[in-house]
Amino acid sequence: MPDYSKCIIYTIRTPTGLYVGSTCNYTNRKYAHKNNIHNETAKSYNFKLYKNIRENNDEWEMKPYSEFPCKNKMEMTIEEERVRRELNADLNSYSCCGLDKEKRTKTLKQYNQNNKEKNKEYQKEYNKLNNEKLTEQKKQYRENNKEKLSEYKQKNKEKIAEFQKQYYQDNKEKIAVSDKEYREKNKEKIAERTKQWRENNKESIAEYQKQYREKKKAEQIN
Repeated sequence: MPDYSKCIIYTIRTPTGLYVGSTCNYTNRKYAHKNNIHNETAKSYNFKLYKNIRENNDEWEMKPYSEFPCKNKMEMTIEEERVRRELNADLNSYSCCGLDKEKRTKTLKQYNQNNKEKNKEYQKEYNKLNNEKLTEQKKQYRENNKEKLSEYKQKNKEKIAEFQKQYYQDNKEKIAVSDKEYREKNKEKIAERTKQWRENNKESIAEYQKQYREKKKAEQIN
């Protein structure tokens, strides 16, 4: 029986596609994939993944995506499906849950409701361990989709403003604590940034201060 405490979610990338899988024995699973690519007698020979690998002259790379210790196959396949959808993997021949769209959505929804805290803790830990990777991915996405993001912001100005306003109202204390922690941890960086800004805006600052003094002087005269 598989040891689900050793579950690993993995990806296979080719020059033109992405596949997401899960396993409790990474080495054996990688060997199985390698064997299936050119094994014409294998039932999976014509799976989308293997066809794509052959079309790309056997250029493929399999890597662990995340460790996911769990209790059973259902938990493992649901997590696999979540990651597949998150990464928009296009080489899986079927949904990882083996269900139609409506049942799959219902199953995932029920699982997420039953495992809110577990998912939250897992996501927090994953973000912490992969901070640089996620930051780079977000940066790359913004670079590749500048026009698309700009267009979205223009079309949804009011909606975005309302969301930000509501989010701030609902999370005032949390934001205040976060800002305070950031300032405490980045005192030197903030001081350097402020100094640099003052250096770059000497004339504007001087002009503002001059106008402010003149305004105060006029108020005193009146």
